Amino acid sequence: METGKVKLTGLWKQKTQAGQPYLAGKVSPTSRLLVFPNSHKETDKDPDYIAYLAQGQDGDQAKEKTIEESWL
Repeated sequence: METGKVKLTGLWKQKTQAGQPYLAGKVSPTSRLLVFPNSHKETDKDPDYIAYLAQGQDGDQAKEKTIEESWL
């Protein structure tokens, strides 16, 4: 492992119910990292992607849908 780098998680490609791509991976047994494209990007200074930390057990799809609807 390289000095100065800490592996956080692996990410898998997913699609929202609307067909939009995003990345998801477990950070711990109880939390997930979700990365969505920034659909509100207006300038080059705005981020390309937005990352969320979400609870990672029961109801993952419902939580991801709520997050997705707030940004898409």
